[in-house]
Amino acid sequence: MSGVKVEINTQQLTTILNKAVQTLANPKAMFGEMGETLLEIHSIRFTQQQAPDGTPWQPLANWYRDSKKYNQDKILTLHGDLRGTLRYQADNHGVIFGSDRPYAAIHQFGGTIKPKNKKILKLGTLYARSIIIPARPWLGISADNEQRLIEIARNHLENAFNA
Repeated sequence: MSGVKVEINTQQLTTILNKAVQTLANPKAMFGEMGETLLEIHSIRFTQQQAPDGTPWQPLANWYRDSKKYNQDKILTLHGDLRGTLRYQADNHGVIFGSDRPYAAIHQFGGTIKPKNKKILKLGTLYARSIIIPARPWLGISADNEQRLIEIARNHLENAFNA
């Protein structure tokens, strides 16, 4: 009786699969690259003065724009502090991105600022009992941004299988 016998050496396949498993088990580098990309995305957003969905931020109130000593034409930018506080933390479980500044949320969601310890707020040379801050969403990702992040994940997976 005759037959055919095929022997397959799985060493190379095993090596590739082990490398892919190692990459998937330790995705910190991938999440770190995503964090760097988020920094770039949000830096561009501050330059374009747009929400993640592309809508322009609500213009500054005339009285506030005229009272600004610096960057009168820039929204959410006096000295660049908010933009400069964007940070990320990447580990094997994901990436956390944002700002630790208390005023970051009021610019994102809007709200009313009232004095805590005094009767009147002072803003430059102006005084008020409260100030309404309109929502100017700056934190988040667009559909295009999401595709960039997915592409980073795809590239890391492809590299794991091509190593």
